[in-house]
Amino acid sequence: MIETNLRLDNYPFALASELRDAANEHGFRIGPEQASGWIFFRSASAPGEIAVAAAGNDGPFFLSITHSGVARELAMEPAQPCAKGHIAAFALPTRDALFEAVGEVYRKSISLPTLPLEQFERETATLGNTEIERIEKVRIGQGIFRKALLIYWKDTCPITGITDNALLRASHIIPWARCQSDAERLDVHNGLLLSSLWDAAFDDGLITFDDEGLPIASSELTDAAITALQIGNAVPLPLTPEHRARLAWHRTHLWRG
Repeated sequence: MIETNLRLDNYPFALASELRDAANEHGFRIGPEQASGWIFFRSASAPGEIAVAAAGNDGPFFLSITHSGVARELAMEPAQPCAKGHIAAFALPTRDALFEAVGEVYRKSISLPTLPLEQFERETATLGNTEIERIEKVRIGQGIFRKALLIYWKDTCPITGITDNALLRASHIIPWARCQSDAERLDVHNGLLLSSLWDAAFDDGLITFDDEGLPIASSELTDAAITALQIGNAVPLPLTPEHRARLAWHRTHLWRG
């Protein structure tokens, strides 16, 4: 663990402005409140609270958060102490690193469970169970799921690097129709943002992924398709334990070995 020493209760104007900008420019605009060197912010659209701090004008900088799901997914080493009432804090060496980390917290906060599910429940609250209404529920849910995946994966296919929105697909790992609940259907950990060719292969069971995030090709995949997919050049997917559990289901139930 990194030991931090927050020594400033009242920041110089320029430094305080930078800390406020780090929050305000990434969706955390409610605040500030200050205590024990931390400046606290909340968001109208993202759950939880963040706090930012600095040990001096040139850093290091510190970020403290309340969202446990985000804390688990941040690829940063934890620091101590947290702000009061928070569960995790992180040390950042530069101002730019702080800005990037706050942006990551916001992006994760609005895409992780349970916000997509809550939005789906609000938007479908007045719909019944007629065939037309069920189709409308699916349309709404898949739209929300796609938006959440675009945010989670930074509008980029993690395998190909493709960012063309028209070529990106929200790929369910456990298909929509085979999910046991709306919570499962709307969980970003039950999805991958894939380019259209990879999505078609994954959806049809011609491609799956191992626990390291590397693709596994079905024996039914042709040499031409393997070449087009450039499977040998694929970078590993960054997976959470929740992704791995669902990909194990995909390998068992959908992959055409």
